[in-house]
Amino acid sequence: MGRNEERRHRNDPGPLPGRPLKMSPGVGEHRGADGVLRRYLDPGATLFRAPTARRAVNTFVRERAQDLGTDGADLREVGKEEGPATLNVRYQQFHQNVPILGATLRMVADTGQAAVVQVENTTEIDVSDAPDVSEALAPDVVEKAALSPFEEGYEAAVVVRDALFYLRDTTRPPLPETDRPTASVALLKKGKRRPDGKLHLVHDLVVETSGPFEHFRVVVDAVGGKLLWIEVAGRYVTATLKVFVPDPVTASDDDTLSSLSSDDDLKPHAHEVQAEIKEADEAGRFHLDGDWCRCVDWDASGFAQPEPSEPSFVFDTHPKDKAFLSANAYYWVDSFARYLRGLANPTLNARMVRVDVDPQGAPAADKSEWIGTTDPPRMRFDMKLVPGAADLGIIVHEYTHGVVQWLRPGATTPLEYEHSVCDVMAGIYRDRFNQQGNRRTEPFPFDNNLRDSWSKDRRLDLTQRFDDPGFATYGPDVRTSMLASALWQCYLGMGGSSKNATVRDKAADKLIQVLLAMVPRLGTDTPQSKDNAVHMADICVAADAEVHGGLHKNVMRNAFVRQGLFAKPNIDVFIADRVGDTGAVPSGGDSDPFWTSPDIWVRHQSDGEEEHQEPIMNRPNNLYVRVHNRGTDDALPDSFTVQTHRCDPGTGMTWPTHFKEISTETIHEPIPAGGSVRVGPFAWTPVIPDHECLIAIVHGADDPAVNATTGPPVAHDRLVRLDNNVGQRNVYPRPSVLGGQTTMTIKLNGGPAATDGSWELDATAMPPDTQITIRTLRRIIDPSTLSHIEVTETGEVRSTLVMKGGDTAVVDGFRLDAEEKVAAEVTIDFAHEAVHMQHYDLVTTQLQDHQVAGRLTIEITAVKDMHEWFFGNKHTHEVHIATCPFWEQINQTSLVPFPRIDLATAYGYNGCAYCLPTFDDG
Repeated sequence: MGRNEERRHRNDPGPLPGRPLKMSPGVGEHRGADGVLRRYLDPGATLFRAPTARRAVNTFVRERAQDLGTDGADLREVGKEEGPATLNVRYQQFHQNVPILGATLRMVADTGQAAVVQVENTTEIDVSDAPDVSEALAPDVVEKAALSPFEEGYEAAVVVRDALFYLRDTTRPPLPETDRPTASVALLKKGKRRPDGKLHLVHDLVVETSGPFEHFRVVVDAVGGKLLWIEVAGRYVTATLKVFVPDPVTASDDDTLSSLSSDDDLKPHAHEVQAEIKEADEAGRFHLDGDWCRCVDWDASGFAQPEPSEPSFVFDTHPKDKAFLSANAYYWVDSFARYLRGLANPTLNARMVRVDVDPQGAPAADKSEWIGTTDPPRMRFDMKLVPGAADLGIIVHEYTHGVVQWLRPGATTPLEYEHSVCDVMAGIYRDRFNQQGNRRTEPFPFDNNLRDSWSKDRRLDLTQRFDDPGFATYGPDVRTSMLASALWQCYLGMGGSSKNATVRDKAADKLIQVLLAMVPRLGTDTPQSKDNAVHMADICVAADAEVHGGLHKNVMRNAFVRQGLFAKPNIDVFIADRVGDTGAVPSGGDSDPFWTSPDIWVRHQSDGEEEHQEPIMNRPNNLYVRVHNRGTDDALPDSFTVQTHRCDPGTGMTWPTHFKEISTETIHEPIPAGGSVRVGPFAWTPVIPDHECLIAIVHGADDPAVNATTGPPVAHDRLVRLDNNVGQRNVYPRPSVLGGQTTMTIKLNGGPAATDGSWELDATAMPPDTQITIRTLRRIIDPSTLSHIEVTETGEVRSTLVMKGGDTAVVDGFRLDAEEKVAAEVTIDFAHEAVHMQHYDLVTTQLQDHQVAGRLTIEITAVKDMHEWFFGNKHTHEVHIATCPFWEQINQTSLVPFPRIDLATAYGYNGCAYCLPTFDDG
């Protein structure tokens, strides 16, 4: 390793050296039956490192050539892409200067860690059976063999692309169950149907037909001239500027809207929108033609695209006016393309081109289609039943086929589970425009409506699993939707289940960014459909490590376990986020607390007791952590550590920026399956008045914590909710006598940049005769919208607000500058009627731009039985007992209860000379 190696941040591999972080079951080296290293996955970037990412790739290829089976092979670098986090290098294997189709070595390196994180190896280790190039027939002979199957049923057929390859003949494309509009099953059956496993020299051609139009991939043996197979090059969804937003069924939640619906039924769901188009042509006509989409009539429908003399494409809905389909298709293709570009994936943005769209397609066709072999690419939408161009889901699905193609240059066949990516992309993108939450798990609710239903299986909520005994009997729609359902669960876990639209939108961005990073890293498909789905799941986790530092690896793992893609982990450690938490990820819903971990507690003495005590300022306290294992195997001794951290709640509470480590302890005992261990005490001296945020993290190679790989700073609540290895305690316990008064200062915090803020005070657990008074800067209150809280006093600088117990108050709409801190004084005049020793909570939540920035639970314990308690007087700083001769002269609001006298003195109170003279130090 060079000098730069020492300066580079490295991911934490865990206590045991040489063990990769097991972020998904596929981590490690995987060899084929021939002993060749075929797949390598290390998303934690812990094993094969070098001074630079490029050096790591070069060294791996050189030093592991024997393991890879590439020693002596003709490997040539044919592609190199470097994104913000990864270097992706692709090598193509050649023989006699001809490429071997599918024989590639793909290397992915983490540029920040300078480590190889993925290898996909499909090279040929034995090419002795390859025919000599000199034996190839003349191109015109091969072309004749390629065109002969199209002499009947088509007006014309021509070869538009021809490439010479070597090909290992092991598989055939699957046949459709029924004839397609442009290709019969009989046509697609032509050729040599039984693979012989030999290395053939082949011509790989694209044939374009007209009457009807279609593109076909035709593979012909270059030596014998025999047709090997034919497949459709277009990619289908199985289904049959005034636009639908998003579509009539979603907008109305009425699945009886169908191909028979009238304009009167449909027009309430059509809305005027704005879109960019080119300027008028020389004749003064406007066209649906822009940067990313152009509506044309290239199919057999004969419907001329609209050409208005004004830039207005407002039409009655289809079927009253077919032109509506043009506006709908153009708007959503253009909008989706622009949205994807905004995610700033460099590979996709470099390869995206404008697409020609025929919104009306062929009248008799019932298949919508992406055709990526034309220049420019084309999209055809069907006109049977509900037209494909009328459904946002169909439009996004088809366009996503193009996205996959742009991200996989050189791939000649679609991914086996490509429809899964297209379906979930359609569902997630449509969710942005579905404020009512109707039919969220139906990718195509209008096209696949109750009357015109073409599949009951194309959904995003299937419960079938990949490990079901009957998996082999599942049809392609079920298998596709099973994986799409798992990806949908990932979206929900990332925030897609939130009631807040902004949170949902950000979750959509996160998962789509993962999908865009995943597609280029996928290995070559094999016929085993379960293996392909599992590989896609593995690479999703690896891609999240690339894009988000592995922040969502537990969310994804849980979703994939639920769908039977991954086995339940043998070791799954967790720290509970709240009472009753079983370690599920993400932790609860929007309204469930994640900052009240019962597995983190403070004791003033290292007595091992488990009741949480309010920390005492400026003196040593003792922090304890409980770690559970919900796996099936015991965790080995010394294989996990627990890190404890503290944070000033007067900061933005961003991980790791605002957190300081308390200490780290290795767990020296096994963590039993289904059991737990207690770790600590961790010595800790709090120095921040009122409250410190405490976080504990359990980490090991067998179940790595998210913070071991996260790079950029992240909001602390994301870390806690999305990783069951992390627990947080923001509980501020304060005893109060009935009618007593508790005061504290809460900080409203600015983020890394200026934000629009909201502050919620949830006092629903407080008795209704409790009064809560807030005093803070007037400039925070004046621009805000107030709910269930009233301004009682307005000063030049500060305002006073009051709310009642039993309510939830909201102060919404104030602006905070970057890193700004605004103090808010909170006074709780506690109820006169409450149950002795019962807890009553006030939960305060601050949001920055709709994202949770901090939460705190103020836990008031009612003290009604006075006899065993000690009471500090806030004004005199003396401590008394209830039998003190001066007791009746003390105002109830001044009393601060303590269960022990040493706690009172620790907080600076002096014993009363009359009732506690022993503790009176003058």
